[in-house]
Amino acid sequence: MVIQSKRHKERAVQANLAREGIATYLPLLRQWPRPAVGGDVGPMFPGYVFCQPLPDQLGTVMGCSGVVRLVTFGDGPARVGQEVVAYLRSRAGADGVIQIDPVVAGRAATITEGPLRGFAAVVEKRFSARQRVLVLLDLLQRQTRVELPECWLRLA
Repeated sequence: MVIQSKRHKERAVQANLAREGIATYLPLLRQWPRPAVGGDVGPMFPGYVFCQPLPDQLGTVMGCSGVVRLVTFGDGPARVGQEVVAYLRSRAGADGVIQIDPVVAGRAATITEGPLRGFAAVVEKRFSARQRVLVLLDLLQRQTRVELPECWLRLA
């Protein structure tokens, strides 16, 4: 099931439900760029916590401090498949934070958006404050530097 929590209260909801014996999962990511306020690790899905209550524990879940509501689709609660949770957990490191491949200098990439879509490139530099990257492309028989949004790249 998926629970909506109060803003920035996901970890508190997870801890409260764990005290009640209800299995929960809160996928965490390292945020980039680092937020101006707070830590650099935050929820993958801000405002939501996954849980597996027994049928008789639903009242406990809804009465838990920090819980806003049970997320529903149609007449039933939203459910997250065990294979999805298992996949997310398999991507997490020892600290419980899901690892994302960082864009680092020297990595090969393919441009997936914009006017240069389909071109192969090599990452030269990452501009962390602007979420952009400088890449090298082979254009007109020479390497050319092009600055792009980081989200336009797919790492090879």
